[in-house]
Amino acid sequence: MIHRKCFAVMTAALMLTAASGCGSGNKNSSGILDYEWSNVAIGGGGYITGIVYSPAEEGLAYVRTDISGAYRFDRNKDKWVAITDFFGGDEWNLIGIESIAADPVEPNRVYAACGTYMGDNGAIIASDDYGETWKRFDLSFGCGGNCSGRGTGERLCVDPVNNNIVYFGSRNRGLWRSEDYGETWSEVSSFPVKGDYSQESNYIGIMWVKFAPESNDIYAGVAMTGGESIYRSSDGGSTWSALPAVPGGYIPVSAEISQNGCMYIACSDTAGPNVDPHNGAVYSLDLSTQEYTDITPELDDGRYGGFGGIAMNSLDPDTVVVTTLGFWDDRGHNIYRTTDGGNTWNALYTRDEKNYTMDVSEADWLTWGREEASVGWWTSAVAMDPFDSDEVSYGTGATLYTTENMTDLGSGTPVTIRFGAYGIEETAVFDMVSPPTDGSTPQLYSIMGDLTGFSHMDVTKCPDDDHFMKNGNPTSIDCGWLDGNCAVYTSESKKGLNYTTDGGKTWEVIKILPEKSQGGHATISTDGKTIIWRPATLSGKPYITPDYGKTWYECSGLSYGAKVIADRVNPDKFYAVSGGSFCVSTDGGYHFKQTGAVLPDSCELVAVGDREGHVWAYNGSYPMYTEDGGETFSVLKTCNARCLGFGAAADGSDYQTIYIMGNNNVEGVSDPQGDGIYRSTDKGQTWQRLNDEQHLFGNLTASITGDSEVFGRVYFATNGRGIVMGDAAD
Repeated sequence: MIHRKCFAVMTAALMLTAASGCGSGNKNSSGILDYEWSNVAIGGGGYITGIVYSPAEEGLAYVRTDISGAYRFDRNKDKWVAITDFFGGDEWNLIGIESIAADPVEPNRVYAACGTYMGDNGAIIASDDYGETWKRFDLSFGCGGNCSGRGTGERLCVDPVNNNIVYFGSRNRGLWRSEDYGETWSEVSSFPVKGDYSQESNYIGIMWVKFAPESNDIYAGVAMTGGESIYRSSDGGSTWSALPAVPGGYIPVSAEISQNGCMYIACSDTAGPNVDPHNGAVYSLDLSTQEYTDITPELDDGRYGGFGGIAMNSLDPDTVVVTTLGFWDDRGHNIYRTTDGGNTWNALYTRDEKNYTMDVSEADWLTWGREEASVGWWTSAVAMDPFDSDEVSYGTGATLYTTENMTDLGSGTPVTIRFGAYGIEETAVFDMVSPPTDGSTPQLYSIMGDLTGFSHMDVTKCPDDDHFMKNGNPTSIDCGWLDGNCAVYTSESKKGLNYTTDGGKTWEVIKILPEKSQGGHATISTDGKTIIWRPATLSGKPYITPDYGKTWYECSGLSYGAKVIADRVNPDKFYAVSGGSFCVSTDGGYHFKQTGAVLPDSCELVAVGDREGHVWAYNGSYPMYTEDGGETFSVLKTCNARCLGFGAAADGSDYQTIYIMGNNNVEGVSDPQGDGIYRSTDKGQTWQRLNDEQHLFGNLTASITGDSEVFGRVYFATNGRGIVMGDAAD
């Protein structure tokens, strides 16, 4: 169950294979260090597009996301675990999941349709071990896991009688079928339509496929601009007939079929969520008479828009929940529940009543500055635990929620809605810094898309709302090394330059800037007292403020677009790449001079955390480093570094551990291990790869750092899978 309760040990087939070995560097048979992978805890951060409970095994559930892959709820770990991390950077498009299906007969089998955008071909993957390993079928067309209409019903469906047969409804290439547990697929040529309705230049196509429990007839809902949109086959897909058109010309976004021959349909005038519906309805359809009944909830809650998700209680076919779509009430989208087939409904709230309580204590940032968290928005994914009528889970644009006592709705007892996304991470991360800490200062600062960023006091716990930045699209982050409570970040908003002196609990906006520019780049001295800001304009030169924006001075000696960093030991030292030269300031950043070293402007700089004058430079090939403040540089020819960072030194080592995204495909290495995450404990003389081919994490962003206190712990950024955290296995 998604309740995160304690469960007995599962069978060995369901357990994740844990790497074993010595934390100091045991290697597996591939010569790769044994590492355990998790995430810096945020708690979602993106759109949950689908939730599927297994009807064959209690406690088994899957989630799909638009840019973060698929997850399975692991009862042993009491959290969600990623099951599609084997897709790497060259196949990043496949980490957006269009649909997911759990086999209703053999619970070990699961299927996923993969493809983020329609421009590249998608794939359907099939597993017979709960998503531990997969077989793959490459499609000749694209999927739209992050396209308009991605929150519709499930396009994948397993035949509950002959479970070797699986159907998939595509967006623009019709209906497809596999007869060998998903290993091979072919188009169902008899299916009469492909769907002619599009949103934002994306066809929506076949939105869901369902089997009727009693007859095993197949039903498919298609996004059409008018006329019939639901089709049925009673002969295993050989022939199809159209059901009467949905009243009002609405799109049947999602549907459920009961054992008593009733189809419940959530309808809208768009497929959502990017394009909000203006109208919608909920219908029940008698499959024997093919007559529609309007059962739309009308409860004086101010509802407008349409309906997105619908779920049915398998223990009671008259009990149904449905979610609104495009209803932007301050309390969030509403959810309705009926126990009599839609004759009467109860709601989470009306104009005069509030029948729920939000519990986001495990991820307090979800309150978003409010007294209580919103119910959520984009609530198109909803599912009911087939073994527990009290548990209804639904996805939002930011996380996943689960009810603890849904059967109390309408009784006068509030329904408790609890954060349920522990283990799901789907943020697009831009950058991170991990300063030294004694526990009273942040362990990690990060910036990312949509949410702006966080300061983590503990990377294993979701942040509270006090440490949630929530201010526009960020462009850079830096913090003091001698005082980790001091940090600065830039944002592409009217609040373009922000600083904190209390570890990110409060952020002050620097209101007066020397140039009218948003975003740009900022760095802060290691003692946290001086900020150097470079505006985002093409003509922007760096400026310095010693008093958090009260006064500004132009940094002399630097040209337009200079890249500036702070020394991590000496607050008077800053370094820069400017006009093809390496520059240093020894007077706190006011004046820079060229050292004579030539570095291309494409280089990025990073300072060693505990060595004054030690600076490394990288730009995708051999990194370079200086130990004398830039007077001389050495080229390190043992690796190619796309990005580079430092963390705590190994026992017995006198130099911080170096981490890179890159490879060791260089002269002198007899067995290079290709692109990946590497570390060196001997100042780059030798490298050890940390991640294997099952842990590629989709599309990586060029930002990596070690933890300043924990040896072996590495953090790196992804475009969709949040901040990945790795620890040496022990």
